[in-house]
Amino acid sequence: MKFVQRALALLLCVVSVNSCVNAPRPENLFGVWSGETGNVLLVFRFFHDGRCEFRFEDAESGSAQLINGNMEIDFSKTPIPLTVRNIPQLTHSVHTIVEFLDDDTMRMAAFATRWRLRPIAFDPSTSMTLNRVD
Repeated sequence: MKFVQRALALLLCVVSVNSCVNAPRPENLFGVWSGETGNVLLVFRFFHDGRCEFRFEDAESGSAQLINGNMEIDFSKTPIPLTVRNIPQLTHSVHTIVEFLDDDTMRMAAFATRWRLRPIAFDPSTSMTLNRVD
């Protein structure tokens, strides 16, 4: 019985330490990320001062739309909620969730225009995979 208790205690310690080591931090987000969804090329920039810029470029026509604003992100939650507010190009905020697959790959769910409609899980048909740009 003591062996089982010790084994469970050891397993709990290993899982706790491992989850803390791999927990995403704000530093994981900052920088330039790019990806593609459908015929749209994406370039997302996240700045240390809380600003962000999203560029959506139509691959066929070359036309682009730029959205910038102030981000709010909560790394204590899983999946990580991301909200962009104060967007001059829109009359509303946008809300999504993000997940870091590794140091250089992030998955982002589709944007919602209302906080309560923010996705709670990743749908492969609407999620975007972004890769860090050096």
